[in-house]
Order: sequence, then C-alpha cells, then structure tokens
Amino acid sequence: MPSVAQIRQPSPPPSAMLPPTKRARVESAAAPSSAPVEIEAVAADSTSYTDVSALPATSESDRVDDLDPIPACTSTLQYQNGIFLAPMVRIGTLPTRLLSLEYGADLVWGPEIVDRAIIGSERRVNPHTGVVEYLKEHKQIFSCHPIERPYLVYQLGSADPDLAYQAIKTITQADDVAAVDLNCGCPKPFSTHAGMGANMLSTPILLCNTLKAMRRAAPPHVAVTCKIRLLLTQQATLELVDKIVRTGAIECLTVHCRTKDMRPREPALLHRLREIVDHVNTVAAEMGRSIPVVCNGDVWDAATAPRIKELTGVTSTMIARGAEANPSCFRPEGNLSIPHVIAPKWVRYSIALNNPVGNTKYCLSQLAFKPAESGNASKHMSKKQLSVLRTGIAHSKTQEELAKVFGVDAELVKSQDVEKEILKDLREALDARIKQRATSHSSGFDGQRLGAVIGNSSGASDQSAGGSSSGQPTNDGHASGPNQKKATSNSPQPEWKEILANSIGENIKNEKSILYYAFSTVEQPTSVHDAAKPHVRYVVHRGFVNEKRDGEAEGGIAAQNPAFGSSPCLMTTTDVRTPKVAQLTGQSSLRAQGEDGSRGGECEIAWWIESTQMQFRISGTVHVLPTRGHPLRSLFPFDRLSPPRAPDSMEEEFDWDAERTRIFNKLNAGLLASFCKPTPGTAHPNADRLGAAQPKDDISSPWPLELPQPGKEETDEQKRQLQECEKNFALVVVEPYKVDLVNLADDTRTVYELVPGETAATGRWTSRRVVP
Repeated sequence: MPSVAQIRQPSPPPSAMLPPTKRARVESAAAPSSAPVEIEAVAADSTSYTDVSALPATSESDRVDDLDPIPACTSTLQYQNGIFLAPMVRIGTLPTRLLSLEYGADLVWGPEIVDRAIIGSERRVNPHTGVVEYLKEHKQIFSCHPIERPYLVYQLGSADPDLAYQAIKTITQADDVAAVDLNCGCPKPFSTHAGMGANMLSTPILLCNTLKAMRRAAPPHVAVTCKIRLLLTQQATLELVDKIVRTGAIECLTVHCRTKDMRPREPALLHRLREIVDHVNTVAAEMGRSIPVVCNGDVWDAATAPRIKELTGVTSTMIARGAEANPSCFRPEGNLSIPHVIAPKWVRYSIALNNPVGNTKYCLSQLAFKPAESGNASKHMSKKQLSVLRTGIAHSKTQEELAKVFGVDAELVKSQDVEKEILKDLREALDARIKQRATSHSSGFDGQRLGAVIGNSSGASDQSAGGSSSGQPTNDGHASGPNQKKATSNSPQPEWKEILANSIGENIKNEKSILYYAFSTVEQPTSVHDAAKPHVRYVVHRGFVNEKRDGEAEGGIAAQNPAFGSSPCLMTTTDVRTPKVAQLTGQSSLRAQGEDGSRGGECEIAWWIESTQMQFRISGTVHVLPTRGHPLRSLFPFDRLSPPRAPDSMEEEFDWDAERTRIFNKLNAGLLASFCKPTPGTAHPNADRLGAAQPKDDISSPWPLELPQPGKEETDEQKRQLQECEKNFALVVVEPYKVDLVNLADDTRTVYELVPGETAATGRWTSRRVVP
C-alpha cells in the first residue's frame, strides 16, 4: 500500500492552496531564517489549543502541513434537511442501522472502527443473506448490507495519515459505503489513548493531513466527512473549523456541541453552534463550495430536530442516545413500543443477519423499556413484566434464548428469505419515502439524492401525458403500425431501436463488416486543480441483451433465452484491468444508482451507419459485469437491466452469467488471446529489446496471439490461459436514456427520451422532431 508521500502529485506552489494568514507564514518561513521551519509550524498550530490535553509525541505529519493537491469529490450524497443516526461504539451495528433507516433516518453512521483493526481484514459476502463482513482472525470487525449502502457512513478512528489511507482503501475496495468519516470527537480512553478521537483536536495539522489522506484513498464518488467536538473557547473552535474546511477534503462537518471533558448528562452548548455554522458558510463560499453542518447533542427525536435546526442554523441533525434507547425515534409520529415492536424486530434482524450474540444482548439491554411506550392499552406492560424481560436478556446466552424472551420463533426466522421477508418492511419504507419526496419535488434529503433514481424529474408526468417543455408534440416513441416489426415476439421495442436494428441488418448485408461505434467515457479529476477529461475509443457492437440473429425468425432476430424478451440495452466488452473500467466505475450517476448498492457512470455512443446514412448518438448509463468473485460485480444492477419476462415464463431471474458466457464464447481467436496478455497500457516486458524485433516474434509478443474457442482446447496450458482470459473479461452493458437520431437521407432528426422513473429494458419512450 503506498504511503501518503508516494501518492502525491505535482502541484502548483503549495502556498496557493492556503488561506491568506497561513500563506504568509509559509512564504515567510521559506525565506532564509535562523529558525527551523518545523518549529515555526508547531508554534503556529499548537498555541491556540491550550484548552485540550497535552500533545502526544509529535511525528512529522503532526508538524508539517500536507500541502499537495487532493482529488476532487464527485459524491452526490446530500446532507440537507436530514435526521441522521450518530456513530456509537457497540450500538451502531447492522440491526440498529437497519431499524433506524426503516423508521426514518436519512443517513446512518456505523460505529468507530480503528484503522489497524480494519487494515488486513478479509471481506466476505454471505450468499444467502447478502451481509458483507470484514473479518480478521475469524472475528467480525465490521458488517453491512447492500440495502443500506446509499445511506451508510463508515466512521474511522485514526491518528496516522498512512494508516488512514490503508484503512479507507480497505473499506472502499468493493464500494460498500457511501461516505467515510473521521472521528475527532470521541472522548473515551479506548480512542484517545492512541491520539485518536477528541485528542485529534489538539493536533490540527495531523487532523487535516489525515482528512487529506482519506480523500486520496477514497474513490471520487465516496464522500469524506469529519465529526468534532467544541474546544473550550469559541475562538479556538473557529480556528480549528477554519483549518478543516480549507483542506478541501470534506463534504460535511458534524459538531458535537460539548467539549471533550463534558459528560452526556450536561446540557449541550447549542448556543455556540450558530457562529460556527456562519463561519463555515463564509469560508466555504470563499472556496466556491457549500459545506453542510450537522448538529449532534441533545437531539432526542424527530420532534426536537426542527427546534434545534432553527436555534443553530444547521442543515441537519444527528441523534445518538435517543436512537440507542429506541431506534424508532426518527418517526415524526412518535416512538413505537420497545417490548412489542422494536425488540422483537431487533432480534429477528440479529438472527437472520448473523449479528454476534454478545452485541445483540448489549444493544437490547440499552433499550429504554417503558410501559408508557406501548401505545396500546391492551398491550400495556407493568414494571414487573418489563423487569422479567430485562432479566431474560441478561440470562440469555444464545440467539434462540433471546428470541424466546420476546416470543420470536427463531427457526422460522432462519427459514425466511432475507430479501423477500426479513427486509420487506425496510425496503417498503425506503421505497415509500423516496417516492413521496420524488412526487412532491421536496427539497429534503432524499428527494435530490435518490429520487432521481425512480424518476423525480419535474417533466416526467408532463411528458408521459403527451406534453413537452418545448411545446412540440410527443408520441410514445414505440414501434407501431403494420410495417413495424418487433425485435422479438414477446417484447415491444422503442421505435429508435427498431430503426437501429434495421440499419444494422442493412450494414451487415451490404458492407459485410464488423460494426464499430465511438464510445466515450469521462476520467474524473484527480485534483482540485484539474478538470474532468473525456476519453473516446472505438468498440465492437456485441448485440442487444438477450438477442441473437436468426434468419428464420420474424425480422431476423430472436431471443437467446425464449423465457425473456428483447431489450434495448447495448452490449460491448472490455478487459476489466483497463483504465476504461476505472473511468466507468469511478463515476456515480444519479440515474444509475440503485437501492441495492448498484451504480454506474455516464457514457455516450456516436454511431454512423453508412449504408442507411444515419447517425445515432446514444446517451446512457454504463455498467460492467466481471467474473464471479470480482469486487466490481456488486455494482451491477442485475434486476434493473434484465429484459422483460415472457408472459408464460416460469423463470424468475435472467441469467446474466449465461449472457456473459455467450458473448465470451463468440469472441474470435485473436481477441480471446488478448485477455491473457499483461494489463493493457502497462510497460512492455521486453521494451529495452524491441528495436530490432519483428512484429510477431517471441520478443515482441511473448504471449499467445490466438486461442481456441472454449471447449476446443488441446493442451492444459490452453485451458489455463482461457481461464485467465475469462477472469479478465468483462461484459459492458449500456442502458440508454436518450437517443438523438439524424437521418441524412431524409433530412430529419428525432430525439427519443426514456420516461423518467422507468428502466430502459421495459420502459416507455417519448419522441419529438427537432431541426436537423
């Protein structure tokens, strides 16, 4: 794993990234002076923080600012108008987070995990439950589930930029979280003894360097945030906040309105927060940014959140103890009964998702069992009955014994399908929340962040009803009339796809050539000083999903799997090791985000077909399907891209692996062999000897130039090579949402657009004529 020093990039003068006051110090320190530079840096950044505990032994990263540029963040995560679950050690485990999401939490923070704990852990996915576990020496360090991925913030405990870098690389290796947060507020000894938590407040340079290392380690679409406490003086707090915001590394700042030595029973210092919010807004505006501030401290439930927002001026609030006592505290309607609703559901989650029994006992013991919370006179419980429940929790040693305490059938829970039964209430709650905010065009938390996934475009209803913002008439964009042939007998197709399919047929008939199109991607900025870079290359068209050419079928096209229809989603291929894949998966388009954690980037295809004099410009989201076990596989939206089932089909799910294998098996001998070369674009192993080499001798091409089709191998070496090829091969699926068709033969131009909220595989399209 590279160190922070190894990943730094060339940059403009370092002082250009600093605020004016610090810039002057740095530039003056660069001039000849009898005092060492590092002594000046220590004096400038430590004297303002006499209100916190004594500094630990300082390292180089404590004393010297990391002035190199950091990559830009492309995260679409929103922090406005939300109520969040606070990070709580031992409490913020998977069942608590899922319950909080079900009852209204907009984002959920996981418990603090120390850098050394997560580094070196093994990521393992339970195929039956979907739970992702990070294990070390057979011990669970962290667990999560794909359903919470768009809402999950991983909190890191660290006081070392290099270790923080490695930790964030570990937790983001397979895109399991939406954001990563640095804990700079925990006052407990297990965190502060190593200089982490609230002790980071006394080492502001180290704190800022650690945030920058986290930003470099995290993918561009994963946000970096920070959670701090107040310092004793307001001026010291403002100075610290100023430094944190000016790093350019964070997308959100959470402030716990207590100092390091204050205990939870002491009232939070909410009156100090508004000035901090105003200062953050001012500094962020100078940088051309917006940094939301979240309040933590004395926010007990959904009812108290609006009052605290009004008092402090924050964009959102965060609940800790209220959620520890009852995770339904996020409900605007009020809390639900713990003994009758919350605790039994907690136990069901724990059993179904294999939560450690010790953690389950601890979390259940922290719930606030109160008779008044039953909310139903017929189910009112006496203090004696509640005492029996608490005793039952304390004496239980297994999940089954805990289930018995709350009348839960453990064997029934184990037999239930996690997706369809255990998570049913949560998924319905999330769907309802997103749809409600999308319909009302709310400026609230999820309306902007996830509403677009299911169609929160303001023009969706107008267009689907036949209206157009341009005033031009629209139609349904689907093939119609006696002369329009369906690509398959069981799947209606958009008009543009029929035209394209006919053009492809004409090209094959007349030109007898392979079909290529220009395929563009975007490389995200690697620095705040960079801009996004477009990249374009020609790729071979590998057909539409679940389609094959069949001379005996109507229109010459038939379904590969007759249990499913055709789809307008296009396919091509790539080597999963190429930079193109990083460009595709490094983006996070709102259109491509799914509640299952899937996501993709944006692309555009430019396709000129000479035989019909037509140009197709296809805008879409793009998704990569690698081999089983590859970490990028979790990003692929299997359900959304699946073609529609035939009316009489008994098959539940489309077999994407069969589709991937079908395309792989059709590759010619030369292209097959290309997948077992070294990574494309890397240094040639014989670069220093290529001057006199022939194009195809052993020096120029020390790898196979052709391989037989799978199943026709003649040697064990060919079998091994084909296995390597299959491992590096990836199917690329483009889900179109807009097609701009120019017909030069007729001098016409038509724009087709997918109705917002619908999927390309099964959705409706609108069309409108525009000037060519």
